[in-house]
Amino acid sequence: MRLKKWLYAIACGALMAAPAIYAEADGVLTVKTDPEGIKIWLDDKYIGDSPLIDKKLKPGRYSLKLVDPVQQTSSVEEVFIQSGEITVIEKTVKSNYGSLKVSSDPDGADVSIMTALGKTPLSNDFMIPGKYRLEIKHPSKSYGASVSDIVIPRGEIVNVNKTLEKKTLLDGKAVARLALGVGALGGFIMGVGERSDGNFGGTNGAVPGMWIGVVVGCLCVVGFEIVGFN
Repeated sequence: MRLKKWLYAIACGALMAAPAIYAEADGVLTVKTDPEGIKIWLDDKYIGDSPLIDKKLKPGRYSLKLVDPVQQTSSVEEVFIQSGEITVIEKTVKSNYGSLKVSSDPDGADVSIMTALGKTPLSNDFMIPGKYRLEIKHPSKSYGASVSDIVIPRGEIVNVNKTLEKKTLLDGKAVARLALGVGALGGFIMGVGERSDGNFGGTNGAVPGMWIGVVVGCLCVVGFEIVGFN
């Protein structure tokens, strides 16, 4: 009889203590991020870098802060840890910058947007979001340059792949400048040659050939410069 009373008392004590024991059980926190290596702070206390797996915590409400030391961004949210349960946080940490990746055929071309960025193949993960004029120019004079307008959004990657065209020996601009150069030379030669011949052109020498040659030569020089500038 006395044994039964003891067993009954032990059983009652265990039942009364069970809720208290359960309430004090730790919860578990797992934090995964993209990219990895994000620093994790819990209530202003650093607890490790992501991925953080099965971190035991007392039940309760916490302030979770994720800090990207490379991109210099952070985010804060509340998490509630429940006794005996696993809480999983999965986050994609978006950068304040955009990424620009440039490749060219052939490699080794200079890349610039107002200022020089480097040579292809090029990768820059710290581009301020916005619109840019991108120039790709190979140091070899045998290749033409590529100029294009691009937009770099925040947190996104912009890929640019350009095949630089090989210049011909005489392209359209070169032929035009050559023709204008010959025209200028011919005009000036005509002007010098006709300086002593006042009877050239017009009716009975009314328009001196010297001035015709000079005007033609000057017009060709102007055209030569315009074509070269464009």
